[in-house]
Amino acid sequence: MTPGDLAMLAWCDLGAVLRTRPVPLDRLDARRRHGLGYATAGAAITPLDGLVDNPWGPMDEMRLVPVDDACAIVPARDAHPAMHLHLTHALSPDGVPCNWCPRNFCDAALAALEAETGWTIWSAYEHEFTIIDSPIRFGAVYSVEALRAIAPFAYEATAALRPLDLECFEPEFGHGQFEVSCAPVPGTAGADRAVLTREVLREIARRHGLRATFSPKPSPEAVGSGMHVHFSFRDRAGRPALYDRAAPATVTPKAAGFIAGVLRHIGALSAICAPSPVSYLRLGPGHWSCGYGAFGVQNREAALRVCPSPDRSPEGAAEATNLELRVPDGTCNPYLALGALALAGLAGMRDNLPLPPIVDGDPAKMPEADRRRRGIEALPSTLSAALDALESDALARSWMPWPLHATFVAIKRSEVLAHADATAAALTRAYNQRY
Repeated sequence: MTPGDLAMLAWCDLGAVLRTRPVPLDRLDARRRHGLGYATAGAAITPLDGLVDNPWGPMDEMRLVPVDDACAIVPARDAHPAMHLHLTHALSPDGVPCNWCPRNFCDAALAALEAETGWTIWSAYEHEFTIIDSPIRFGAVYSVEALRAIAPFAYEATAALRPLDLECFEPEFGHGQFEVSCAPVPGTAGADRAVLTREVLREIARRHGLRATFSPKPSPEAVGSGMHVHFSFRDRAGRPALYDRAAPATVTPKAAGFIAGVLRHIGALSAICAPSPVSYLRLGPGHWSCGYGAFGVQNREAALRVCPSPDRSPEGAAEATNLELRVPDGTCNPYLALGALALAGLAGMRDNLPLPPIVDGDPAKMPEADRRRRGIEALPSTLSAALDALESDALARSWMPWPLHATFVAIKRSEVLAHADATAAALTRAYNQRY
């Protein structure tokens, strides 16, 4: 510890921007009980640095309280001081969890799933990002050349992400595009890990004079970047609860209900998981990002798919089989995405919904009559349409407490309005700078 070290008390806001109030590192322990005060109206800040109408005004205050073990530390190097990043959740001055806080929302949603089903959700996020505004020549996609072109950055990022249980760092299909994924963890810690991973990667990029953007479309002609959510379940005894070797798609009947619930509410989920105007330059048929609310096994054009395990033993397959939601991108708040995913699935389990039809190919290439027969609908094609889907879905509209829902929708409507006349090139430039 040096006299100049700062502990950044940070929170991922409704626009998925990581905001912070730093304190001297040697004062961090004093903030663990009551946190640090901040105007509640700050929850209504947009990604464009505006402020939407909100329920709080100038008087209400929250306390930003550090979450145990939700932190990342990047050691000092050369002229770069250490980064001490500590995630927080919001409490009222009398210690009650604020109902508009995304992390508190996720906690409550996952607690509801566990209370009713006995299942704990385990999640891991695949982060695709692109190095932009750089003279680096990356070579062929997926190539050794592409990775070695940024070898010092990749080396330092790998070291910094090891405490978050990094599983891979690899070149992707786009020029200058890479993917990072960490191992799954239970509960809200999965979303914590997603937030920390993104900011650690940005920090290492800054140290190397690079810009890493998690925007879903870095330029109109670029390959899109997603933030796919892989997830599975364990019961109260800690046993895997997703896999059934003899069942269709190898998922248990209870998991089938969860899957069906997600697909039933996929339009509303799109507003939460793909929550920016630029998101809809990525989503769409033929992009391997998903354009339809379809379910499949190993189908990258499905919004939700089973990722089967290569392990031939039943025990190994049960441990490794997982589901992947392919709609989310790097402009979404991981807590909102995970919490809404859990509540959509829980609704399907409550209603004992059957497993949706298993789609083997690209839904866009199916005859329209076949799609209708299988109940496969196109995802919203704009953020405005996705927000309409959220607002018209009575159950989805009830997932978030009113202050959280109303403020989220207001922020997102403001982004739609701000970019109503933007060209694709202007839109991608704007979101590159924010994400």
